[in-house]
Amino acid sequence: MLYDSYFRNVPTLTEDMLSKELKTYQLSLVAFGRFQAQKARSISNMTLPYHRIIYITGSAVRYQVHETAMILEKGDVLYTPPNTIYNAEIVEKDRLPEFIYLYFEVLPCHQEQNFIRMMETSLKIRVFHALESPVEFYFYTIAEEYENQRPGYYHKIHSYLMLLVMELLRRKDFQREEAPSHSWESGGSLILNKATSYIAANIREPLRVSKVSHACGVSESFLYKLFSSNLNVSPKEYILNCKMEYAVRLLRKNMTVTQIARELGFSNPNHFSNAFFKVMGKRPSEWNAFG
Repeated sequence: MLYDSYFRNVPTLTEDMLSKELKTYQLSLVAFGRFQAQKARSISNMTLPYHRIIYITGSAVRYQVHETAMILEKGDVLYTPPNTIYNAEIVEKDRLPEFIYLYFEVLPCHQEQNFIRMMETSLKIRVFHALESPVEFYFYTIAEEYENQRPGYYHKIHSYLMLLVMELLRRKDFQREEAPSHSWESGGSLILNKATSYIAANIREPLRVSKVSHACGVSESFLYKLFSSNLNVSPKEYILNCKMEYAVRLLRKNMTVTQIARELGFSNPNHFSNAFFKVMGKRPSEWNAFG
């Protein structure tokens, strides 16, 4: 065959560690927009239930996230995980800030904490400088597709969202050593996947931890240990969080509190409303598309 000898010498592609890591997540864009301040003001104790990335396109903004204070200048990118409380104020009173923002969700739910750790935001906040870089190009490409909505725009937006995240991870020199394989760890991972899959499949039921542990063939104490060590939450907290995430989707479909309470297996609307407030910080009646 023509050129056969050449093609035999072409090296095959092998999957790298970052690519393998990103394959475990599904990123779904919730909202995208351009923020332009109309007047000088500060924001105090703001929080959103989504992963958030902003790209500064105008004058500087002073941010405080947790105990970390920083000044974001033009070209800077900041990522924050869901329910991060932050304060923001302008730096130059005669120049109002502008930035592009995007909010997204990460699935599957039981891998979300791993995604947050991968982005290195559990213990510290990282700011990336992206002026005249692929990150800047990805932001503006997403903006163009979002605004024009040409055929295939949904798929293209989510492809570029993943590329944007990948570029941010590259910029912090992403490296991870292969963890040694232990039978208990691999077995625990299988049980955790089974438990979270069972919860997802039965999210509309009044789930109890005992029922989940029985379905997985392990004791409740083992399940508590497994969830606490891997996800930093108890099985009961995980079930409640998943139900409230599902409730948000139903609220976007304009379902009533009574309908959602019935859909998710709560005994009455008040019980559901109190649970929603505990997790999301707002009553269902106060909720809107942006939280």
